[in-house]
Amino acid sequence: MRLWSNLRKKAQSAQAPALIYRDRDLVKRFLRDYLTSDVDEILVDRQEVYDNIKAFLRIIAPRQVATVRLYQGDVPIFSHFDLETLIDQVYQPNVSLPSGGHIVIEPTEALVSIDVNSGKNVREKNIEETALKTNLEAAEEIARQLRLRDLGGIIVIDFIDMRSRAYRQQVEKRMRKCLKKDRARTEIVRISRFGVLELVRQKIRSPVQLGSYCSCPYCHGRGVVMSVEALAIADLRRISAHLAGSHEKNSGQLVLEAPSQVVSYLLNRKRLELYNLEKNFDVEIRVEVNPNLGLEEHKLYSRIAKTG
Repeated sequence: MRLWSNLRKKAQSAQAPALIYRDRDLVKRFLRDYLTSDVDEILVDRQEVYDNIKAFLRIIAPRQVATVRLYQGDVPIFSHFDLETLIDQVYQPNVSLPSGGHIVIEPTEALVSIDVNSGKNVREKNIEETALKTNLEAAEEIARQLRLRDLGGIIVIDFIDMRSRAYRQQVEKRMRKCLKKDRARTEIVRISRFGVLELVRQKIRSPVQLGSYCSCPYCHGRGVVMSVEALAIADLRRISAHLAGSHEKNSGQLVLEAPSQVVSYLLNRKRLELYNLEKNFDVEIRVEVNPNLGLEEHKLYSRIAKTG
């Protein structure tokens, strides 16, 4: 309220245009949102930022000023701690677990689905014990990944099935314990008899992946593209529909432009079908490569034949 009152006073007394409020810079926002009492060290590789952080911590967390260190190594700080590799892992759907299992994280429009797999972790003689061990590791890693990736909304976790109710309760307890480190509010329901746990995590900001990635221009975010055979057959249907729907007498050429893979398939595997269409509709069909088209793109148009 004090901040809001100050802003109102500035707005009333300032002569437009005037700056009323400026949010803190990236470093200060990060410290404000993520700094906790269990942080032992903060390394900074720039003197100016180092001084700003210390001044900021004197205000919000005086006891942690001593944790700030100026990195002075010859190797860049990201290379020294192999941070680029760790950052790349944040964008990967698969995350390995210590015992050989892994989790698969798939954000969708409606929710985030997380699947837990035992993978190579099949050394335990008791299947239930293996499932419990893998699920406990997964609970810890999932809580960590939710914070790292800023995932929010409805999150559905498919743990490995466990018949023992006591084992399911252990996993629930571990999940709740690990989520206590998270500043975002979370609500958890019990694991169902099918091994599914649902939780809701507060959306603080957009997922980190949206800031660095965009939808694939070829698959448009689906994650898969049509096979070359399916695309070629679809193009044949388009040619046939175009010719059948044309009320004017066909003259000149009908041109299909497509990627090289599709053109190669049509000319080598569907040449007879193209010949029959030419014969039935009395038109010349040209199939040409357009290197600027994506795999699922095409152009279909008529071209007037040159005379003389």
